[in-house]
Amino acid sequence: MTAFGISILHAAGLITGQAAGLSFVIAYATGLDFGPVFFVVNLPFYALALARIGWRFTAKSLLAVTSISVLTTLAPQAIRYDALHPYVAAVLAGFCIGIGVIGLFRHGSSGGGVGILAFYIQEKTDFRAGWLQAMFDVVIFSMAVFVIDGKAVLASMLGAAVLNAFVAFNHRTDWYVAR
Repeated sequence: MTAFGISILHAAGLITGQAAGLSFVIAYATGLDFGPVFFVVNLPFYALALARIGWRFTAKSLLAVTSISVLTTLAPQAIRYDALHPYVAAVLAGFCIGIGVIGLFRHGSSGGGVGILAFYIQEKTDFRAGWLQAMFDVVIFSMAVFVIDGKAVLASMLGAAVLNAFVAFNHRTDWYVAR
């Protein structure tokens, strides 16, 4: 679901926040493919995850990021997006990525490095992870204005808001009865 949502964003020329957003900005600015960029952007965070969270989380996250990288690269060969309205694409992608993120969280992994860094900083300083992630997103969207047009940035911000709201309202550990 996460890769599907990211492929929708890419086809519509949009971005999202976090490590995926940074990867989009780099990919759009350089012409490189999103998948390999996303994989490389996440590499530095695995040492931190291994040291702070553990090998199991790190291995699952590496598998998730690798899968997202490969599937987003292959998606345009399997799915055609001929007519995507940017705001519809942003909302749909926000929901799809949100579903994927919740699934990753539910199974003890992550789809990106900024969350790992935010978790670590919160543990060390009590600075809330959500605030750090929001600050990172402000930087990402500020950089995006140099590589995509203003309307695409606004649509992307809507998609990021949908994603974050969806996760905030639907990710609750007390809802997982299989624990």
